[in-house]
Amino acid sequence: MKSFRLFVIHLFLFASHLTQAQTVNLPVLDRWFWPNPGLPRNAASSLFQDSLSLRPFQLHQVNSYPSHQINEPVSAQYKLVDFPEKQFPESFSIEFWLLDHVNQPIGFEIFMGELSVFALWDGNYYFPKEIKEQKPWSEYWTHLVLTYESGVLEIWENGVLISLQKQLLPEKTIVLQSYLKQEPYMELDDWVKHLTSYQNALNADQIQRNFEAHQAIKETGKRFPDRFHFMAEPYLFAPSPSSVQLTFETDRPAETKIRYGTELPLQNSISLPAGKSTIMTVTIPDLIPAQAYFYQVIAEDSVGNTLDSGLLTFRTSHDTNNPVTFGIVSDTETRPWINGQIGLKLWDERPDFILHMGDVTDGGEEDDQWQWTQEYFPGTAALTSRVPIAPVAGNGEGDLYWYNQYHPQAADNGYYKFSYGAGEFFMMNSNDMESLQPGKQQYEWLKNALESSKSSWKFVSMHHAPYSSDEDDYGNTWKGPSSHGDRRLQPIIRLMENNGVRVMFFGHLHTYMRTFPMRGDEIDMREGIHFIQVGGMGGNLEDFAPTRIPFAAKTYRGYHYLTGTLTSDGFELSMYNTEGALLDRLLLTDY
Repeated sequence: MKSFRLFVIHLFLFASHLTQAQTVNLPVLDRWFWPNPGLPRNAASSLFQDSLSLRPFQLHQVNSYPSHQINEPVSAQYKLVDFPEKQFPESFSIEFWLLDHVNQPIGFEIFMGELSVFALWDGNYYFPKEIKEQKPWSEYWTHLVLTYESGVLEIWENGVLISLQKQLLPEKTIVLQSYLKQEPYMELDDWVKHLTSYQNALNADQIQRNFEAHQAIKETGKRFPDRFHFMAEPYLFAPSPSSVQLTFETDRPAETKIRYGTELPLQNSISLPAGKSTIMTVTIPDLIPAQAYFYQVIAEDSVGNTLDSGLLTFRTSHDTNNPVTFGIVSDTETRPWINGQIGLKLWDERPDFILHMGDVTDGGEEDDQWQWTQEYFPGTAALTSRVPIAPVAGNGEGDLYWYNQYHPQAADNGYYKFSYGAGEFFMMNSNDMESLQPGKQQYEWLKNALESSKSSWKFVSMHHAPYSSDEDDYGNTWKGPSSHGDRRLQPIIRLMENNGVRVMFFGHLHTYMRTFPMRGDEIDMREGIHFIQVGGMGGNLEDFAPTRIPFAAKTYRGYHYLTGTLTSDGFELSMYNTEGALLDRLLLTDY
């Protein structure tokens, strides 16, 4: 096979731990996988590299292995090792770092020659003569090492030996076969985050040190142990006519230059010195309304390594006389591959901005930055580096620690507003239910903001559900009654009814639902508010109550996204599945 470039691994926080192991154990294959092919054609950017995937190893002529242990449809095969000799060497090791953050059964299997020596399916390990339960480290993460020496194959999980097999391995190839059909769009490199191979058998101490190094990488949220890289690729916040906000994060302090302009070569720039924080937010000022711009972010660390975003684009907002098209998504959570698929479909619409109804992450609070930097940003940044995004906080961001650092426009309390075209958008923090009650801070802020708004169209967004046809979030409908939504939100609904709100967006429940127009907790076809539940960009899918809920005008279980087109005279809402098929539409006109 082609010789792979040698990399030195694990040299960042735990360098003292790793030096001893790596002076004698340089891997012959060392790949970290954060697959994101980016946007197509002329929108392609160097930020997103297909080389960060397993695709270069994929076999397009699938082999049939009669000794397989998993009876599932094969998704793909990858040739990991093709030794130049006719037989396996006396010793070697293969190391995996796995992230399993899904709820459907998935699996892979390792074939050495024609022989299946190891398989993992739906939380169980399969060996030729036994089955053992998988025991992940820290819920979702597992460190696996296979070592072979003098006819003995050992398999280690999180530093513990779990299998020892005596095997003669006469063939020279190692093939990895995946079973992912139950997770749409998922590839094996969405699960295998790091893959290494060595031309010797690692011993117990070396395996433990490597495991601890991977733990450290997960805890810091970095994607690579030693490579200068973006932890959050540049992304845009909903712009004004004369400015746009840009946020990004590097894995170390860096001096940064942002170049921008209306044509090439770029004539304007903003320089940012290296600081203590690696998260940088900058406002690009003095822009022309309704104007398309190019921009580029170039960062340099203290020893001269550089990062270049490549050429990216944005457009400033315009006045109320022009139509606006925006995307609406929610609950990106755990599946960057679904985020990316929906991002491609939204990119085809060229929306002005994106509304996000929260649960940006599944649980990306202070101790779990990795859910932002290793899941959310890799899945969404291809789109949000070109199309501004405005999220609300969900319960997945409940402590607001990283939410506020990555979204300073939300201030400390996690709520804010902005205008675009004929619309004004009020982005609420429903994690703080107490402050949404009459007389409390967030309620009074919204009351004053709605009463002073001059916009023709007012949209309120939050994460939690005022109305729901879900099967069990507000009472198990398979066993008894449900409140069909969070009743604590009724006061804020009355406030919206009294101040001309026509549409409210929310997430939280991982399905789609559109209500009939509601007023006073009843269907009111003339003066009611349309409540739109968006929950299908990556979280584990949920389901509906066994009988139809009267206020539900349309329901759909599946991954999805919405677009809204707004003029001063009307609003059109469209809902699509991940393939771009139109499944629902709502047309509203100004009174």
